[in-house]
Amino acid sequence: MKTQNSKFYEQLRDTKVEREVEGIYNEKINKYFNNTRLEHPFLCDGYLEKSIKYDKESKILRLLIEYKYDEDFTQKMHQARVIIQAIYYIKKFELAGLELPNIILIGDKNESFILDSNVLIKYLAEETNWAIAPSESADKNNELLLKISEDININPFIFRIDEAFSFKTIVDKINEMLFKVQNFVKITKHNIAAIYDYFITRVVKDISKYTANDLVYMFIDAMVSPLDNYKHPNKENILVLSNKSEIQINSNSYDSFYSYFERKYSPQEKEIFTETADRLIEDTTRRFKGEFYTPTIWCDEAHKMISEALGEDWREKYVVWDCAWGTGNLTRDYYFKELYCSTLNLSDLQIGHRYNNNSIKFQYDFFNDDIELLKGKMFLEEQFKLPKELLNAFKKDKPIIFFINPPYGTANNAGRKIGDHKEGIALTNVNKLMKKDGVGLCSQQLYAQFLYRILLMKKVYNLSDINICIYATSSYMTGSSFDKFRKVFLKEFKYNTGMLFKASYFSNVKGIWGIDFAIWKTGETENKREFLHVIKDISDNNSINHIGKKYLYNIDDTISCSDWIKEEVVKLKAYDAPQLGSALVVKSSGRGRLVDKALGYYVNVSNSVYKNTTDVFIVSSTSSMANGISIIPENYFKVISNFSARKLITNDYASWINQKDEYLVPNINHSRYEEWVNDCIIYSTFNTSSNQSSLRKVKYKNKLWNIENQFFFMDIKEMAYLANEYKNDDVYFDTKFFSKDRYTYTILKDIDLSKEGKAVLEKAKLLVKESFKYRQPFNAIKPEYHINTWDAGWYQIKGLLSQYMKKELKEFNVLYKELELKMRPLVYELGFLKKDFNAVNRLNKDIKRDVIQEELLT
Repeated sequence: MKTQNSKFYEQLRDTKVEREVEGIYNEKINKYFNNTRLEHPFLCDGYLEKSIKYDKESKILRLLIEYKYDEDFTQKMHQARVIIQAIYYIKKFELAGLELPNIILIGDKNESFILDSNVLIKYLAEETNWAIAPSESADKNNELLLKISEDININPFIFRIDEAFSFKTIVDKINEMLFKVQNFVKITKHNIAAIYDYFITRVVKDISKYTANDLVYMFIDAMVSPLDNYKHPNKENILVLSNKSEIQINSNSYDSFYSYFERKYSPQEKEIFTETADRLIEDTTRRFKGEFYTPTIWCDEAHKMISEALGEDWREKYVVWDCAWGTGNLTRDYYFKELYCSTLNLSDLQIGHRYNNNSIKFQYDFFNDDIELLKGKMFLEEQFKLPKELLNAFKKDKPIIFFINPPYGTANNAGRKIGDHKEGIALTNVNKLMKKDGVGLCSQQLYAQFLYRILLMKKVYNLSDINICIYATSSYMTGSSFDKFRKVFLKEFKYNTGMLFKASYFSNVKGIWGIDFAIWKTGETENKREFLHVIKDISDNNSINHIGKKYLYNIDDTISCSDWIKEEVVKLKAYDAPQLGSALVVKSSGRGRLVDKALGYYVNVSNSVYKNTTDVFIVSSTSSMANGISIIPENYFKVISNFSARKLITNDYASWINQKDEYLVPNINHSRYEEWVNDCIIYSTFNTSSNQSSLRKVKYKNKLWNIENQFFFMDIKEMAYLANEYKNDDVYFDTKFFSKDRYTYTILKDIDLSKEGKAVLEKAKLLVKESFKYRQPFNAIKPEYHINTWDAGWYQIKGLLSQYMKKELKEFNVLYKELELKMRPLVYELGFLKKDFNAVNRLNKDIKRDVIQEELLT
């Protein structure tokens, strides 16, 4: 059941303009201030006067309101731009001889803050043009704007508007300011981890400089010894702790933080800090090691989702087993009627012995214990290691929840520490069962083994109400290596709901991939191809914010785009050839192989967005990396089409939200497909991951090889003419020895390019001609570039241009960018990737930016 608070968030979330934001805020103001009439003196957004009673005292509230739409108020300059408007309105009150507003409310779609007008009154004496309209004051008063942005006394606490936000928070803050009282938020056992996390990520600068113990000490010392902590009087952004050590902080965040949270505690209350210190240290240490512990804020969100899916009483009603308990991050802050906690490591039980005291904790190898392969049974009940109480729960078919954050890893990357290599860790009894049952490659994934064993337990005990609440990567729903697993799993478990958030909140890694939390109930999943998730993030006031929705999808029972491009070469015999480590480096060995008639080699790792940026590229021989296919005339257009669709979704367009999106076979009958393919010729020839090169007499396995660049885009006769004109013997005689036009040029002769593609090609040809005079000097200083070959690739030419014609190269890059912006929407329109709200949103921003860029160029 939705609360009024969530309704406020949902109403604001759907707004499109500032006027809609104003209407929603005004509705709340009318409710909390008893239908007081809002006025608009001097055309301000809102103003009210009302007598307010607080603790037997009465005061007149004169509230000035300013509304904005989707501003980023975490930035001081953005705050200053709206505050200067408020100052201009206050000045109008002064000039009219009226009593001045005493409280300022700034309301926005996503954020809100409140100011006491006393911190602004001094600006009314500024010598400035007060005739400027308040709406124009920020743009026409740079000096005053800068003063406000640098004013250390203006440092409001920014409230993030999300599902958990109550408008009453704003009302309470207004009353506090009016009556000069401060009701600080107290730290409790339940919220300390979230507040600590906020402290080290928002207040402390560069946490990587400190140990986990250092960070926890800073936080506890700053909270329990406020009189002994102070900002250094002479050193900016330095906090001095009670032990006289100095740490770097963000001063504004520090001031805002301690204006909101309580810093005075009784001795008994201070025990909260000492009791949880080891827990905070442990969690921080795991973060630094890159381990997947579950932060409190995401644990609480999971509990909330489970309550919505299985009922508020689920901790009372269900038997709950966390079979990857670790030290209890998922359960330790909550009471459960019947909780079982198991972990592989005895040390985890020792560390977490104080948590969930009423639970049954036990050491257990979930992958190997109580599994008997030879007899075809799962449990040897006469020798079982499971507690008898838990085993009886299975036998009695009690309602059960598996609530887990299992290890993410394979045989080559086992468990929770990223980068570990523990050979054979995934070769467990469950792994053997999965292979025996023909489940497939995913049996190497440890979290897949957790899911599979739970599935087997459901079958063995014929459980009628078994539920899985699991943190994992979403590969088990989307990845091609899980297709056989899904055929079994989705018949036994029904997808209920899920959320997706950045992995960086789980560990000290970049947030380039997502963590999935999903709830599965007993039953069969109807839609086995798509799984609707809510995308969530942490807001600036450290609460969960819903930022969109996303359909995670798989392409089961269809041909993947990666398989589609292999059809013409899959059965052809391959041979050894020079193994390129890059466009210019030949390695002595490698796994790549070429087929006859090969034009080059396409490295095409996986079939999802995840590897687009790093492991998708073209070379003119084979690649030492392998993981790709030969490019031949029969699959040339397919390859460049696939290459373009992948490289167009990189960098800013490849994120933790879409990194598991799988590529499908495009709609080749689409009216724009031919235009797309023609553009792909240009795009693939000049992309930064197009490592095509022309190399002469390179050594590979005691033999000299000549590598031709079949992606060259100009006529051999024209190159011979240029060589002759600039007296470049090497290039001239190279045209005689390798006297055949290259494949890409022969294709370009017979097609019509779009205006964007043509502009790129013509600019490239011009740069080849204008830079030709530099080939000899460039070859003298950079012989490894082999620039004196007539079909030198763009990788080689770009090296020359970077040396001698940087301005012209930048001009080329602008044209190439225009081609990219034109092509990118077709990745979705042609069906390479399924459309979603986030992709459309981003592409719309591109269109706006493209228009702006065009105006600037004009």
